[in-house]
Amino acid sequence: MKKLLYILIGLVLLVVVAVGAIVAFINPNDFKPLIAEEVKKATGRDLVIDGDISWRFWPSLGLSVEKLAFKNPEGFAEPDMLTLQQAEMSVAVTPLLSDTLDIGVVKLLGAHVFVQTLPNGTSNLDGLAGEQAGSDTATQDKSSEPATSAQPTSDTKPWTISIGGLELVDASVTMRDDKTHTASEISSLNLMIGKLETGLWVPIEFDVKGKQNALSFDVKGSAEAMLEKDAMKSKLRQLSVTASANDAQMQLESLTLKADQAGLAVPMAIDFSAKGKSADMAFDASGKTTVLVNEAISLITASGLDLASTLSGASLPKSEMKVGLKGDVAFDNKAQKLSLEKLHATVDDTEFKGKASVALADIPAIRFDVMSPKIDLNALLGTPSKPQDKPAAPANKPATGGEKPAAEKKPLSDVEPDLSALKSLDIAGKIAIDEFIADNVEVSSVVTAFAVNRGKVNVTQFDAKLYGGTINATGTLDATVSPARYTAKKGINNVSVQPLLQAVAGQDILSGNGSIDVNVSGVGLSEKRLRTGITGTVAINFADGSINGINIPEMIREAKAALKGQSATYVEETRKTDFSALSASFNLGKGIASTRNMKMEAPALRVHSEGQTNLVNEDLDFKVLVSVVGTSKGQGGKDIDELKDITIPVNIGGTWQAPSYKLDVKALLTSNKVLEDKVRKEAERGLQKLLGDKAGDDKVKEAADKLLKGLFN
Repeated sequence: MKKLLYILIGLVLLVVVAVGAIVAFINPNDFKPLIAEEVKKATGRDLVIDGDISWRFWPSLGLSVEKLAFKNPEGFAEPDMLTLQQAEMSVAVTPLLSDTLDIGVVKLLGAHVFVQTLPNGTSNLDGLAGEQAGSDTATQDKSSEPATSAQPTSDTKPWTISIGGLELVDASVTMRDDKTHTASEISSLNLMIGKLETGLWVPIEFDVKGKQNALSFDVKGSAEAMLEKDAMKSKLRQLSVTASANDAQMQLESLTLKADQAGLAVPMAIDFSAKGKSADMAFDASGKTTVLVNEAISLITASGLDLASTLSGASLPKSEMKVGLKGDVAFDNKAQKLSLEKLHATVDDTEFKGKASVALADIPAIRFDVMSPKIDLNALLGTPSKPQDKPAAPANKPATGGEKPAAEKKPLSDVEPDLSALKSLDIAGKIAIDEFIADNVEVSSVVTAFAVNRGKVNVTQFDAKLYGGTINATGTLDATVSPARYTAKKGINNVSVQPLLQAVAGQDILSGNGSIDVNVSGVGLSEKRLRTGITGTVAINFADGSINGINIPEMIREAKAALKGQSATYVEETRKTDFSALSASFNLGKGIASTRNMKMEAPALRVHSEGQTNLVNEDLDFKVLVSVVGTSKGQGGKDIDELKDITIPVNIGGTWQAPSYKLDVKALLTSNKVLEDKVRKEAERGLQKLLGDKAGDDKVKEAADKLLKGLFN
């Protein structure tokens, strides 16, 4: 036993003496030319070692290299692709006796890497594979050798290799792409990796500072890695990363990410948070999810995604908004498609549920199917509702033929909206909303389906319920031409008109149940072109309502008084005309809406109207013909019995905001033979009483005839 011990000690001493002899008699600096020559052969580049190569001895044998530079070819901005201030590597001596190469910690100090792509696409990384002319021949020569000459003999024992770790201290990287005019820089990189051995959890720590174009960043992190012979099966655990970044537009104060583990086919529970400011909007977000990547890296899922954020800033509709997102996310790497299932998004008190998908392409194809129980745009956008105070109806004062001029209106803008963003969209989907509120308009059971495809918009469905009725609409918009072109078809059925008008325009001019059919098209979306470029028809049909602001029976009383040469008795009452039916069809074109068949049926009255309104100037020019029919039952009572079968003309003028109504007395007399005869007889009788015996004089009689003719011409 003692002899064996002596032998082992002797062997160790022999190795020590041999190593000592190597260190004493071999100067590693003598190998510099050989090393440079071999690198030149392999890469075609020069390797320059300005510093010393020195030995390290006991307990490990190692080398230290100083001031190393790996050169760039001609034509690049920096002469060196890689510079290194110092590199250290050691090998344990004793394990060499048992065919084990035990490399200690590899240290690289002050390393700098410069990578550049020229405008023509050439990079200083090109050619590093070392393919040289004649390499194919060399390969063929080697392949022709017997297999046994290149293979270890069956009794050769393979060496075991282990590395004690890697330390990268104060490294830096510059990546410059002159073709795309981008630049990235890592100004400081510190990396520590523990013993690189399979089957063990290895600690990793890193600290990176740098810039991406104008964006500067700082990232720190730590983890433990389980290295496997098959690198794709390696894992991480206890991953923790913190970061910050900023440029002129964005300041990321803090970003944290933690994962319990990471690897292929391993569920990763991730928690993250971010706080900062983008432009003038501040954000504070946090969330969690479980990520799973399959072994083929063909499917990546993030289940149970739960993101909550608070946004604030002047650019938002409200000074502060809370946004949330929940759901399951999956990305199919082969199909390049992102899917969102069980989607539940919230913006303050507004929520959306459904699903969506994005297929990646030159223009991402977005598809969705979502619903919301309630959307209140006023609350969502932080805007107050328009006042709904009902304007006081004017008293039924006798018409004077003049109205107070309306306030001067601002000219309509002819600036077309910028729709260029629509050309880069491919979106199609369906939205259902149980209750929708915009300004003061309340709509329910909304279902809309639309598509935007590279500048063309197609609304295939818009169905809703509003104010006791329904609305159905379709439309198109073509933004690929300028100015844009559009079409619209809309059917509104059995809607209560008064609350709708009050909500939309704050007007109370009409009441009743109404149906409206719209079929229009046009060119241009500016304020002015929307009115001048629209063509088509609008048909209305109202029942059991009233026209507010005009009292036709009062006009009849005024007409009756005029026939008797009297003034109508003023009665303080609301200007209002009831009707059982009101219908009209309008033709739109060249900025004019005109009709020739507006009809109204009212108690004891029949009304026919024709005329037009200028959509740009908003003025009115309508003639209304009122016929008295039936008996004294109904609006107007006995006061209008005497005018049965008489047509009374009323001129409507003014503007939309200030309409005026005036009885056309001259037309009243000339258009009704009965009235004309009656007035003529009354006038003749009055003249006879006034002139007495002179009424029979020829000259007086001639003058009286001229006077009577003037009344009717």
